[in-house]
Amino acid sequence: MRQLAFSRIAVLMGTCLTGLAIAAPTVHLSASPEVVAKGTSTSIAWDALGAESCASSWAPSLPLTGSYTPPALQAATSYTVTCQGGGASVSQQVTVQLAPACVTNCFTKRWIYFYGGIAWGKKTANADFNKLSALIVNAAALGYNGIVVNIGGEDSYISDSRDSPDFAGNLAAIKQLALDKGIELIPMGGHPQIPAQLQPELAEAVPVVDTPFVVANGVARVATHWLANDNFAAGKSDWDLWDLNIQHDPTEGHNGPGSLKLVQPNGFDPVPKGAQPKRHEQTRLHRRFVNLQPFTSYRASFWIMVKNYKAPLKVQVLADTTTIPLYDSLYPLGWGSSNGAWNAKPNALGEYGEWKNITIDFNTREFGNINFYVGAWSNAKNDEPGEAWIDDMQIRETGLAHPVVRNHLEVSVRSKTTGTVYKEGLDFTVANESLNILNGRIPDGSQLLVSWYQQAKNMMPVWTAPASACPPEYMAWQRTGYEKIKALYPTSQKFFINYDEWRIMNWDPSCQYASAGAYLAGTMTAMQAMLKQVNPGVELYVWNDMFDPNMNAIDKYFMVNGSLLGAADGIHPNTVIVNWTQRNVYVDPPPIPLQQSSLKFFHDRNLKQVIALYYDDLPLTDEWLDNLDAAEADGVTGVDGFMYTTWVDNGKYEDLAAVASKIKARAKARWPQ
Repeated sequence: MRQLAFSRIAVLMGTCLTGLAIAAPTVHLSASPEVVAKGTSTSIAWDALGAESCASSWAPSLPLTGSYTPPALQAATSYTVTCQGGGASVSQQVTVQLAPACVTNCFTKRWIYFYGGIAWGKKTANADFNKLSALIVNAAALGYNGIVVNIGGEDSYISDSRDSPDFAGNLAAIKQLALDKGIELIPMGGHPQIPAQLQPELAEAVPVVDTPFVVANGVARVATHWLANDNFAAGKSDWDLWDLNIQHDPTEGHNGPGSLKLVQPNGFDPVPKGAQPKRHEQTRLHRRFVNLQPFTSYRASFWIMVKNYKAPLKVQVLADTTTIPLYDSLYPLGWGSSNGAWNAKPNALGEYGEWKNITIDFNTREFGNINFYVGAWSNAKNDEPGEAWIDDMQIRETGLAHPVVRNHLEVSVRSKTTGTVYKEGLDFTVANESLNILNGRIPDGSQLLVSWYQQAKNMMPVWTAPASACPPEYMAWQRTGYEKIKALYPTSQKFFINYDEWRIMNWDPSCQYASAGAYLAGTMTAMQAMLKQVNPGVELYVWNDMFDPNMNAIDKYFMVNGSLLGAADGIHPNTVIVNWTQRNVYVDPPPIPLQQSSLKFFHDRNLKQVIALYYDDLPLTDEWLDNLDAAEADGVTGVDGFMYTTWVDNGKYEDLAAVASKIKARAKARWPQ
């Protein structure tokens, strides 16, 4: 600009010295930069020498020298400055071009994950409809181009959402809005729990072996075997008061004085001078049981009363010497049974002064020693005081609790003394946690050994038990589900298979797979083949975790029967992995971060990937991008997108702009214009 000003003075001086007529003005116009990314701006600068006035394509009047920042550019744009002077008019034009579209290593998929139910309540009367509508508008403005929609009533699109009078209209409105805004909707479905929801006898079930029954008055019931039967009148009995905040209370009780009192954890434990303070964080009642029979069904029952107890109470049963859970319900206090059937609602606490009965069912599986816990594993949020009392703790063997009967899963009954095998329908019928003996064919006093398969529902932190994938009905239901999804999204050529945190599998004896990994690989192979048969051109996506040895494809995973190693053998080469690997924040990080190891594992199998990089924490986005850079420097290729993935409060989307900005700053060349 200083050079422009100097030139202007020189021109004026030359005019005066020569006495010539005033020349036409000279106009200098520039744009910096001349090439910009779509949605960004530039700076237009001008300097008019010998001019009396100037105008432009963006303003009717301009100073003779100045600069201008135009609005964000959505297309190539030309800017013109026209100046008058010396009886002449002079114009200059500059054109700002958009940066060319990304052509290599692009994030062609810039997606968002959405979970919600839009079935009930017409349009704006449904909160998730409003949330998804706003998300579509915001996503388009920020440069995202797709939303994975898990919106079909537990992701099936074929269960309760299909019965709603509002579902079709709500989905049609969502689809039209997405079309208007240029956002692709990618349907998700195929969860293994769907066939069990629609046909409950397909549910995964755990074997119960040789439970002792006794026949009396023509009915056979379990021969009661107590693990615990404690009323705490005299003390804690054989239970460990595992943490500092639990004690025997001789005055309060359910059926008479005496109970165990839990004081809500808050504040800090006393520590020696100079030591680091440690918070009260756990208040648990515990007991270890040894030499139990494997694959045995037990029911725990206790009474609880609370007074302002806000710390989260839960029940947990672990296999001895391991962290493998035998019982760890999605609902903290579990889901109880009454009269042989599941209760209508999960277990819950009552008001102060109200004793509530809590029951849970668990199976020892292959283990003989267990640890039973009830209490709080963390503080109340605001450290306020509170108390809870536990009384009348009973744990006993149960017979025929929630049996699942189908082909290869029968109730087996034989005499304990003679080994005689009895037949259902001829010698007995199955009743409510009992057997009805037919026509006296099994005498009173007979001791029986009864085996059956126990529904695995409510024992694990999942919404419900998945179905076994081995009966032919499993894939028939999955085909029905996808055909309906395809009808709802007729133009979509993408489908996201919802295999994620599959915590119960491979118990059906008809499966005959060598391992859980082979079971999952076989199920995945069959699922992909079915989807390709229904829609040959469909592009498939699946979460990484159940196939990834850096995550859940390990030797021992929740209630999975056998090792999950080798599960990735079932992934078709054209199926895309959506990778949400996270480091374990509770342990020291491994020498190679899990994200890098995971990316390389699937790269080595020649699979394309999308990274699911948000997970409710902006620093985790940086962590993912760091590890993606490191993995690609190590030779990983085929990562062509990302998905903003959130679970908090059914969708924490306020960081969408921050995540987009972060990715553009870190990987600007990969964000297509």
